[in-house]
Amino acid sequence: MGNRFTLKQRLRYRFDNGLARGIGAVLTWLGAITATLVLVVSVLTWLFKLGPSDEPTSFLESIWLAAGRYLDAGTFTGDQASGYRVFSVLITLVGIFIGAAIIGLISSGLDTRLQELRRGKSDVIEGGHTLIIGRNAKLPSIISELVEANRSNQSHVIVILSPDDVVEVTDALNRDVADMGNSRLVVRSGLPTRLADLLRMNPHDAKSIIVLNPEGEESNTYGVKVILALHKILGEASTVQIIAEIEGEDTSQALREVVGNRLIAISPTEIIARITAQTSRASGLGLIYQELLDFDGDEMYVKLVPQNLVGRTFGELLLASSNATIIGMQKTDGTVLLSPPLNTVFASGDSVIGIAEDDSVFNIDLVPEPWQPNEEKPISSGEFKRERSLIIGWNQMAPRVILEIEADVAPGSELLILLNPELHNPDLVAAQIKGLGLVNQTLQLVEGDTIARVSIVAATASGEFDHYLILCENPPFEIDEADARVLLSLMHLRSAHASTSGNIVTELRDPDDVELASDGNGDDFIVSQQLISLLLAQLSESPQLVEVFSDLFGAHGSGIAKHPFARYAPHNTATFAEVIAEARNCGVIAIGYQCAAAAGQPGFLAAGLRLNPPKNERITFNAGDQVIVIAHRA
Repeated sequence: MGNRFTLKQRLRYRFDNGLARGIGAVLTWLGAITATLVLVVSVLTWLFKLGPSDEPTSFLESIWLAAGRYLDAGTFTGDQASGYRVFSVLITLVGIFIGAAIIGLISSGLDTRLQELRRGKSDVIEGGHTLIIGRNAKLPSIISELVEANRSNQSHVIVILSPDDVVEVTDALNRDVADMGNSRLVVRSGLPTRLADLLRMNPHDAKSIIVLNPEGEESNTYGVKVILALHKILGEASTVQIIAEIEGEDTSQALREVVGNRLIAISPTEIIARITAQTSRASGLGLIYQELLDFDGDEMYVKLVPQNLVGRTFGELLLASSNATIIGMQKTDGTVLLSPPLNTVFASGDSVIGIAEDDSVFNIDLVPEPWQPNEEKPISSGEFKRERSLIIGWNQMAPRVILEIEADVAPGSELLILLNPELHNPDLVAAQIKGLGLVNQTLQLVEGDTIARVSIVAATASGEFDHYLILCENPPFEIDEADARVLLSLMHLRSAHASTSGNIVTELRDPDDVELASDGNGDDFIVSQQLISLLLAQLSESPQLVEVFSDLFGAHGSGIAKHPFARYAPHNTATFAEVIAEARNCGVIAIGYQCAAAAGQPGFLAAGLRLNPPKNERITFNAGDQVIVIAHRA
């Protein structure tokens, strides 16, 4: 078999294999040929005592002369000795061809490297960076919040690993995030589930890692794979926090058993459902949650209790900060108590949780006055009443919203759902709701086009509802189309019931669409994508707040509510410190207030909402104004 191929074929085969090894191998070959040629010419000219002139040269000088003619094609023109000219012309001609090949290969290699860089295939050599794995509609909002949180950090780096084209991702982010502040953006392309691509991002030295599910991904498959891949790379000993969107407590718990407590899993569906249901019952809560979650304005911080205040009670420390509103405490073992019993005593190493404009201004700077809950007057939630709720549209969040409403209404309450049968099977939806085990609500499904005025008028023909909820149907529609359909439904609902006293809560995906929908009448808009983005960014910067948010957004624990001002300011006017003190006597924590007359004034959110006002600020309440409190849910 060895005789079947000629010597030429064998040499060609070996040459092709060498080329296939890459530029490095070819350059090695060319370098070897160059060295051999220079050496051979040098030996021959030295043996035959040849030189550029009539004078013979040494061996070392022959090597130098041969190399010079190889590298510089014009050098041989100065040779005078006829015998030496033969060798100099030969080596010059070979040098021209080999030199051109080397230059071409280097140029090709540089071009290939530049293309790889543009495709985002290079390694990341950073430390203390925020690593974002994956890409979806939340990415611009997350980056904006991270930029805002790190404005004082001169070396903050945000690294993104996405399967999409680097140029496309970079251009989109430059368009959506106008101000990068002091933060620097590094984008790389690769498969987030591939270990080699993850390793290039240097996850070991990251400050935190955020895992985003692809757009339209409803299952946990993607997130689970990425988290397991990260765990494989980081190892058991790593303390790098991983913040991920994971639906379902069972899946989250299973992952935590493998990955450990460094995994912070949030369920977007449950969180947005709870906020939506709460906002439908108390207008403005969506704005309050957004204020607490973003890095612009007031946020929640944790501060170590001074040693001289150890032994004091939580109730006493409620008025111990001039520039922050105290809302909870963190024990030395990490346990978070939001709105704990007022007689809870602070031990050495405990921390206090407060709402403040910035961590740098959050101080425990006032001497607390002794206080005892002699006759604590807990605020009763009162008797639940029968209520009527209307849901327009359907999505994966709807069953959770229904359960949240179920917990706060009396038996005999009504739930009407306007469902488009072309988008959702009514029988399947009815079976899904039946599986919820509703006791307090009776269900009525009305089939019709959710963006048609005639369908909305028919659904509301039975009278006024206490709560109106319009859900974004994404999927099956893309974000832009889904939001457009929601806006149409909202316009028809407003037109059909212009004088409705019920609160209208609208779910949108794009925050820019809120300006299009708002008419100044106090309707609430839940921008689900933005709220989850804010939460992810908050937890990546302050993972110690995970228990606080778990308490706020969980089915049990503490929640934000609005109470009539007369409970805490019976004379219609009081300082905020006096409001806090009176709320303390009632077993709740006052964190702000709502004055309709103050809407649009500096320092106020929409609808006259204000969080963490100065303690000495005197407030004049009018009819309908309310105090914002944190209290335990029944």
